[in-house]
Amino acid sequence: MDGNSTKPTLPPELFDWIIGQIHDDLSLLLTCSLVCRSWLASSRYHIFRYKVVTLRPRNVQAFVRLITSPSSTIHPYIHAIELVSSDTLRDGYNSQWLDSVIHTLASLPCVAEVLIENMDWGHINSSTKSTLLTGFRAITRLELRASDFESVSHLVQLICSKPSLQILNCDNLGWVDPFSEVPPDSIPQTVPLMLHSLRLRDCYQRDILDWLASNDALPPIHHIHFGSIHPEDTHSIGRFLQRLGSSLWTLQLQFWSLDPGGDAEDFCTRVNLAHNSALHTIILDKFIHYSTHSFSSAVGWIPQLMSSVLSLKEFSFGVAIRDVAELYSDLGDDDPIDWSGLDNLFCHPRFLCLKSVRFWISGGVEFNRAMYAITAFLPRSSERKMLQFNDGTPRLLD
Repeated sequence: MDGNSTKPTLPPELFDWIIGQIHDDLSLLLTCSLVCRSWLASSRYHIFRYKVVTLRPRNVQAFVRLITSPSSTIHPYIHAIELVSSDTLRDGYNSQWLDSVIHTLASLPCVAEVLIENMDWGHINSSTKSTLLTGFRAITRLELRASDFESVSHLVQLICSKPSLQILNCDNLGWVDPFSEVPPDSIPQTVPLMLHSLRLRDCYQRDILDWLASNDALPPIHHIHFGSIHPEDTHSIGRFLQRLGSSLWTLQLQFWSLDPGGDAEDFCTRVNLAHNSALHTIILDKFIHYSTHSFSSAVGWIPQLMSSVLSLKEFSFGVAIRDVAELYSDLGDDDPIDWSGLDNLFCHPRFLCLKSVRFWISGGVEFNRAMYAITAFLPRSSERKMLQFNDGTPRLLD
């Protein structure tokens, strides 16, 4: 062999492809990242792709030292950040830990997702508040949990400061005044027009929906998750869904009260889903729930809920029970489950588009036993191969 010849090498794109095949194996990815410098970038991309940097008061200083080190090279790989304050606020809310890191986080170039939990907007200092509003403008997903705002206006200000926002999740939020004046600044108060997914659970839904509906330009929101429906929110829900029209594709919700004037009746009375002509999936959480299984969530309202949605292709139900016996209706139940009536409804000629009736099974019951029991309750739907079963709580499938 010629002494000047070099060893053959494979193209780097091939190594990138090989590493991509183990994208969900963290141990192997970590090993690959240590093999050689040329493998580091591809390995890190996949290591951080599904990983979230979770910062709390107890670990934030260690992260600051890491990220500000002159030898640190992970900046372009961090794409998702969680900021989780302590939920034990005996001495009041303390934002000092957030103050120490927020400017560094806002300078990261590739952050696309931000989650904030246990935040009190009124107790954050002005510099940190300003960074939260003027930074992170490229994020596409914002999730807010267990946090308080002085007014929904401050929440709106935060949302509007993210023009690229596509997914907004609001869980367990509170505020004292529905709307109040916010200090004038350079942040535009325009709803992000790329917003396509919205989750509003355990918050004043009416305040957020009324603000969204008040905009001249409404984003094409395709997926909405309302969580529990409250009667006082149903007017706003009805107006908003009417305004949304054919943009809506999937709707997820749950009912608790079946009494006259309760949330199920108010929703069916005040919300006309006929306006949503492209709605193809309804997900009903807690259809049967072990804490109230004898009542069965909104069984009597399902026909009315479906009656105006002729475009419906899938109806999903959450079933959380401890024992398969909870699927059976006792003679003493005030609202027995009319399985036969549901079976006839699912197979009614009016709903020609309905192809799938999906049950999400959780709560400790043996999955197969629950599946076989529900299949036996719905023979016509089973014969038409409409029934689908999944393990876990209801969620939107890709």
